[in-house]
Amino acid sequence: MDKPKSHVLIMRLLAPMAVLAVGKLLETPKVKGALEEVDARTFVAGRMTGRALSRGARNARDNAIWLAAGVAAITIGVGLIARAALRKG
Repeated sequence: MDKPKSHVLIMRLLAPMAVLAVGKLLETPKVKGALEEVDARTFVAGRMTGRALSRGARNARDNAIWLAAGVAAITIGVGLIARAALRKG
């Protein structure tokens, strides 16, 4: 049995009406202010992340010996754990 034409028409109009309603909601001053604040925080967080990455790279370069020692210690530790797991199995 086919659906009534009014139902089909309503279903076709529902998506564009929802998009229009969301668009109108985003244009209100309160929402615009909130979005600007989120954008500003995101920009600042991005700058802080970039600075942190460059600081980490600089620290790794300046302390290469300590970095190599740490990597060696982690590698030895993982090897010991793997060896212990094989003995139990």
